Amino acid sequence: MYDFDKAIDRRGTTSIKWNKQYAFGQKDGLLPFWIADTDFASVPEILDAIKERCDHPVIGYSEPLDSVYTAIQGWWERRHQWRPDTDWMLLSYGVVTGIYFTLNAVVPKGGKVLVFTPVYDPFFAAVKNSGHTLVDCPLDHKDNYYSINFQAFEEELKNGVQAAVICNPHNPIGRVWTREEMERIVELCVQYGVYLLSDEIHADFGMARPYTTAGKFETIYDRLVVYTAISKTFNMAGLGSSCMIIPNPELKQKISDSYDACWMFGPCDLAFTAMEAAYTHGDAWVDEQLAYLKGNAETVNSFAAEHMPRVQVTKHEGTFLMWLDMTCFGKSSGELTSILAKEYGLALGDGSHYGTQAEGFMRLNIGCTRDTLIKGLEQMAMMYDKYVK
Repeated sequence: MYDFDKAIDRRGTTSIKWNKQYAFGQKDGLLPFWIADTDFASVPEILDAIKERCDHPVIGYSEPLDSVYTAIQGWWERRHQWRPDTDWMLLSYGVVTGIYFTLNAVVPKGGKVLVFTPVYDPFFAAVKNSGHTLVDCPLDHKDNYYSINFQAFEEELKNGVQAAVICNPHNPIGRVWTREEMERIVELCVQYGVYLLSDEIHADFGMARPYTTAGKFETIYDRLVVYTAISKTFNMAGLGSSCMIIPNPELKQKISDSYDACWMFGPCDLAFTAMEAAYTHGDAWVDEQLAYLKGNAETVNSFAAEHMPRVQVTKHEGTFLMWLDMTCFGKSSGELTSILAKEYGLALGDGSHYGTQAEGFMRLNIGCTRDTLIKGLEQMAMMYDKYVK
């Protein structure tokens, strides 16, 4: 058994989540529920493996051993019933970096790239900064639930979209796309010759239903990249390690060449060590973490219903991020962010960063101890009583 109730003091470390308080207009004292890492001590076997590697006196230029790839393969087979070939794997620094270099490799400059919004805001930067045209395909939103508007999606593909960047489970709304939804996305991408870039970094946080990877649909293999990482699942974001799974060898080579052209080579040796240990020894820890996060999500739902009934909590199916409709306050997300920080000592994610239709929404990171979460919710209830009740 692991103790997810144990508070880890991250202040004074290099933690952006806890140290970058000036971003909210404060110098200190905020409870942070914003940037997407958790406050849980990671898997002991990962930390032990890193310590053991550091006992060797040289950490030089490195490349992964075969055992790293087989550990990744084993995890996907055990956890998600998909066995990707190790030859399909390309390790890199991060998912967003991988999307950027993929777009550089496969979509001509100015080409159209689609995202479903509201969505993780670095997607916008990856598309625009790689010289491509962003196509915003808003998700339908009804009764605190989001769904894909497949008619609008198909129309955009007809109009020349060359790549679709999706995330599953979807950040920030917490949807876990059903197998039928994933199948329809794949069918349309195949029909219109569109690359499917599937960010599956939150794959291990499916709560409401079995998670379905895009990798299960062989019809899209010629144009598919699946992006994974240990950063969210095992709270290892600081190592900058991820894995792209690319079934098409020619596509994989194009993306690899795109990296090499910028002298961007793989993660460091310590990251390789952490990846192998995580995917070999992390099952029980991940299961317990998921159970704890389900409890946190239930806490948010019940607390909001009792103390902030006009705050609409989006139905939560996955990730450790919850999506709150706080339009009842009658304020912009920026105004909510400021009030939360300056008056109530809380740092939440500004919803407007995730799409223009998300004004008045906020993202809440529940990857913390239950005690910390309840303290934050109590502060939010005080704000609700002042501004809404």
